[in-house]
Amino acid sequence: MTLLSKLRENKTYYGQIKGAVVRNEVDDVEYLQRAIGIITDYFKDDTEDCKYNAHALLTRWNLDDDVFSCEDCDDLDHMDSGGTVYNDSLVCERCLDRNYRYSDYQDTYITHEDYDDEMQEEEQREDEYIYEWDYDVASELGNQFLYDEDKEKTITYGIELEVERRRNADENIAEQVHDSVYDFARLKSDGSLSNGFEIVTAPCSFEYQKSAWGKFLKSDLTKQIRGWKTDTAGLHIHIGKKQLKPSEIGKILIFINSDENNQFIDDIAGRSSDQWAKKYPKKITDSLYRTSRDDRYEAVNMSNQHTIELRIFKSNLAHNGFMRVLEFADALVHFAKQTGLSGMSLHYKSFLRFMEQPENRTTYPIFYAWLCHRKYSGGRASRKVAQEELSLQATAI
Repeated sequence: MTLLSKLRENKTYYGQIKGAVVRNEVDDVEYLQRAIGIITDYFKDDTEDCKYNAHALLTRWNLDDDVFSCEDCDDLDHMDSGGTVYNDSLVCERCLDRNYRYSDYQDTYITHEDYDDEMQEEEQREDEYIYEWDYDVASELGNQFLYDEDKEKTITYGIELEVERRRNADENIAEQVHDSVYDFARLKSDGSLSNGFEIVTAPCSFEYQKSAWGKFLKSDLTKQIRGWKTDTAGLHIHIGKKQLKPSEIGKILIFINSDENNQFIDDIAGRSSDQWAKKYPKKITDSLYRTSRDDRYEAVNMSNQHTIELRIFKSNLAHNGFMRVLEFADALVHFAKQTGLSGMSLHYKSFLRFMEQPENRTTYPIFYAWLCHRKYSGGRASRKVAQEELSLQATAI
């Protein structure tokens, strides 16, 4: 039986071959494949059978721009259905879905096994710059002060800024952030984050923190990570106990947890978290006791030996947003050092009167501008800071 006779036994197969040869068109890839199978089978004993394989025939019929033969299974597929693996071989859609995954790193499809190896290598690269959650940053870096500050009397603050990677983040964003904050902070893992890390500083003076963070927050790195517009990231501020009396710690506990101050505190914090920063009524003597680690998810965490931790704040990578809560923390400490315990001494309105003092308006210009913007103060902030505060409301990150 001739080849033509074999093809004519099935009108559909014959029609596909005719369309391919005469019009250089393909109506049905599956039927065309079966028809080509008849041709290759007919010439299987020919010494030049390579002339009649699928690839050779598609090229001869000028169909190789529309249809290809899969490198894995030899099935035919349309060009717009399959894909290229390892930037070289073409495979059909079925094999692509079954055997390959897309690698952003190589910009091509690779096998599942190679993809897993790639992910493991990437994790190892990232792990070089992200320490375990319990890594002791203070032991490595020590306390940080400006050159003219009294190391014995100056209050220290440790900051934990949780961030998530943006979709456009460089693969080595952890390395870049690590290098940027290397002098005063380290990156640590955090189980509460989806795809991020926390930037944890050594204990530093207020002025040192402002200077060090100011450079980072104004860098382009903040365009690749986010804090404010997440449901996962917070900002925690540790305050050293060494320069605080128990009564001053007690005042901070009462002030933060007071029902009368609740809305004011939530406004400053940018969130109200019953999961990560619970509030409970406190009394002055609560400052005398360390709580267990299981109770660390309170608004003021008292479980640490050397610090109390304000856990109330939402993460913020905007320069003024970050500085606002840092200034609030320092202002609160100095308020606690001078205010009393009687009557309305720990009411937020007493704190607002403290903030109206000229020296405090000067020391905490960003926080004071926020108080004016939110109508907590009837005063007037500096024009420059006020404009920056308005800009921050529209660009929170």
